[in-house]
Amino acid sequence: MNNEEMIREIAKSSHAFSEPIDLSDVLEKGLLTMKGRSYYVQNLNLLPEKIRVRIKQSTPTKYGIRVSFYLKGSKGLKKIANQLREYLD
Repeated sequence: MNNEEMIREIAKSSHAFSEPIDLSDVLEKGLLTMKGRSYYVQNLNLLPEKIRVRIKQSTPTKYGIRVSFYLKGSKGLKKIANQLREYLD
């Protein structure tokens, strides 16, 4: 991996984690279900990339795959994302 590719990956990751995510759209589409306080998904690959990269933990259960997310954005990563904005595709 050369420097340019590494910078693009860092820019992509910092951008993904800089803003809080809203799961309501994915819940409405039925890609994600909520039972109690837990989120479940049948197929992780069906989740949008923006949501999938924010998965903190996944555990298979009888209801599907229980997932937990990094929901809050990071101010530090937002600053980095702004500095590396030119490297985003």
